Amino acid sequence: MTTAQWTRFGLVAAVVLGALAGLAWTVGGPSARPLAWAGGGAAVLLLAAAVTARVRRPTAEAPAAPVPVAATVPAPAAASSSAAGPTDNAVAGGVTGGTVLQGRDLTVHQPTHHTVIDTQIVHSPAAEPDWPVVVGVLPNEADHFQHRELTDRLAHTSKDHPTVVLGQVLSGMGGVGKTQLAAHHTRALLAREAVDLVVWVPAAERSTIVQAYADAARAVSVGHVDEDPDRAALQFLTWLQTTDRRWLVVLDNLDVPEHVRGLWPPTATTPATEGSADASAPGPLGRLVVTTRRTDTALAGRGRAFIDVGTYTPAEAHTYLATALSGLPRAPEEADLAALAEDLGHLPLALSHAAAYIRDRRDSMTCASYRARLRDQRGALERMFPERESLPDDDARTVATTWSMSVEHADTLTPRGLALPMMRLLSLLDPTGAPVTALTSPPVLEYLGRAHPDRPEPTGHDADDALSALARLHLVTRSGFGDDAVVGVHRLVQRATREQRATRPDRDTARTAADALVRVWPMRVHASAPGHRLRANTAALVEHAEEWLWEDGLHPVIIRYGQSLGRSGALPQAVDHMESVTGTATARLGPDHPDTLTARYELIFWHGMSGDAATCAKDFRALATEAERSLGAEHPRTLGALVQMARWDGRAGRTEEALETLKTLLPHLMTVLGPEHHDTISARSYLAGLKGKAGQKRAAVEDWRTLVEDHRRLMGDDHPNTLVARIQLARWRGRSGDPHGAIGDLTAVLPNLLRVLGPMHPDTLTTRAQMAAWKGVAGDSAAALRELDELMPDQLRYLGPDHPQVLDTRHRRARFLGEAGDPALAAEFLADLMPDQLRILGPDHPQTHEIQAGLEHWRGRAAREEHERRPDG
Repeated sequence: MTTAQWTRFGLVAAVVLGALAGLAWTVGGPSARPLAWAGGGAAVLLLAAAVTARVRRPTAEAPAAPVPVAATVPAPAAASSSAAGPTDNAVAGGVTGGTVLQGRDLTVHQPTHHTVIDTQIVHSPAAEPDWPVVVGVLPNEADHFQHRELTDRLAHTSKDHPTVVLGQVLSGMGGVGKTQLAAHHTRALLAREAVDLVVWVPAAERSTIVQAYADAARAVSVGHVDEDPDRAALQFLTWLQTTDRRWLVVLDNLDVPEHVRGLWPPTATTPATEGSADASAPGPLGRLVVTTRRTDTALAGRGRAFIDVGTYTPAEAHTYLATALSGLPRAPEEADLAALAEDLGHLPLALSHAAAYIRDRRDSMTCASYRARLRDQRGALERMFPERESLPDDDARTVATTWSMSVEHADTLTPRGLALPMMRLLSLLDPTGAPVTALTSPPVLEYLGRAHPDRPEPTGHDADDALSALARLHLVTRSGFGDDAVVGVHRLVQRATREQRATRPDRDTARTAADALVRVWPMRVHASAPGHRLRANTAALVEHAEEWLWEDGLHPVIIRYGQSLGRSGALPQAVDHMESVTGTATARLGPDHPDTLTARYELIFWHGMSGDAATCAKDFRALATEAERSLGAEHPRTLGALVQMARWDGRAGRTEEALETLKTLLPHLMTVLGPEHHDTISARSYLAGLKGKAGQKRAAVEDWRTLVEDHRRLMGDDHPNTLVARIQLARWRGRSGDPHGAIGDLTAVLPNLLRVLGPMHPDTLTTRAQMAAWKGVAGDSAAALRELDELMPDQLRYLGPDHPQVLDTRHRRARFLGEAGDPALAAEFLADLMPDQLRILGPDHPQTHEIQAGLEHWRGRAAREEHERRPDG
């Protein structure tokens, strides 16, 4: 009997029994009342059973076949009373009427009458969503949201490709505004009704991605949504692949690519072209935006492409600050706004927090006074920005916390545990670029090894991989290849690293950085880009860690910095630096300390190079006496001071005295220091030059030939010192009356210089200048002028207008102009040169005297020629 038949029978029986019970109660008397009670109770029970059956029976307009879309997993056989186990049932085709299905659990979606033995679950059809649908919470738009070029780039890409799934990966360091860009882009799409579904996914954890997809599946009614989030997420991805709705999925803060493995929304790599065979083929119709600090290849591909998000441009940063700081009691000056933007490295997060900090203190703080606080390194960076509870724009992290978390993350990447000590090193170096050669040098490898003494010694590849781990989190930027490779760090990231307890550098970090710079500092790169880079890194290191560089004496990197300044042509700066170092060494170490004597040696030398040869010789004589008293007559510093004394005596015009000093000193140097010691080789070189100056030019040429052979034997053909010796040999061949021989020697050495040192190295440029000069001496003034004119732009570009080589080239051009027949123009050029010569090298420099004599010569000659051209001349 069916449920309907049981219901009808129960109702009829209840009515009959109720009527009989009523009749017995009224007419039967007291003896019939027990029978009436029994009949009434039976009627009530029958009525209750009928009502229950009626309630459990679903109502429908017409019977329909069931469509079981999601049956639960059958119970295990052991739990069933049937030894045969569960039996799979299926219903297909046009089935009408009541259907009885034998089984454990069943989910049925049509609201028709079915009888299910055990469990019955009924789902009514879901209503169509009210489009557009937004799943997840978009971040609020920041106050004073700054429109930038990337905003337009995102918008234009969406408009240019409306029918293709675009995967745009916004990659950048923490604090550059990736999330705000993505949120602004999302609101723009919603505003112009260009999207039907937006799913904003906090992607820091895989579980939140899965849950967001499951929520989206329910929001768009993809049919029955599985209770299991993982299966529901896959249902949503399937819906994205097949729907004709326009969608946007934003994966915000996806910093672990593994979290989205198997969960990437579908993207299209190529659009279907109109008229092509597959132009109408179904496919995904949406957009994907990812924000991340990572640059891993796994984030790109399959239609996804990186968009690098950097800091604001100077103009964008200025506009932001002008807007954010408007309305202050004291309006900031335009110059202060630009300077503050520069101080903060144009970083959006830092600008936002700084503006909030100033506004919160508007009655007592100005833009200028904030800058003064910021520059004071004694104040912690965290004191320069709002407290956590006062952060603007719903920010959850302070500036410092933003990057400390990235450093911790990078330290978990391969090679594990090396990114953090590497970041300590970088925090002390030049933010615009530290040389990778230094960061992978032996001192750094030993330092990284000390961080994990239980592991094998790190290799250069490990150090390089540590830099790459930091780069993958956008904590550093890498550029260049080989010896030109550098690593840059935002200055605020550096400061936060120096101030955070977990990443704060120490004495070992500072001295490792100094050792690394000295290790990779070549002898002859000072006026080139690598030389400038090494000096910039040393200056940054001294600024942040000077105290540690004076422990246990003066670190050599401080001396090397001064030497490089002087050899780059910055003579006044070299003198200033060494004066400061000498004063500090005298105060810290005492006047007789070897490091103090070394500092004095360098100071005297660069004073001499600035033009005061006589004073230089006198000071070296005094230094030699003090070094002999403090260190002994045979100490290298004593002997080196004597060699320099003789050299500068010769430059001051005391040629014979200098010759005698070197002839007497050289055997002692050979015995004490050895024939291959730097000071011994230097003494021989100075002696050869003095012979030429004394008129023994042939002897000078022979001495230089011998020196060239010794350099080749000791150092090899391509050593920079060997190449310089060959240049000196050519010079003295020319001075001995053989300009063509000089040109031949210089022509032969130039390819080696180009290959070993490069086209813009000072020694290469010097060789080109000498070749041009000797051509002029040989009588070809036109060729000399042509080559000097070609040389000058390169010298200006790579040496700067104040380099002594540039002054020398200007001097030579004037000379050859005069010799080519234009003494008036030669005099004019020398008159223009003289103020620069006096400013840079001073009135006592030998070349200054030469220029003055040349100026008088060419002015006199021009006057004579003018006089001769007059009719009455």
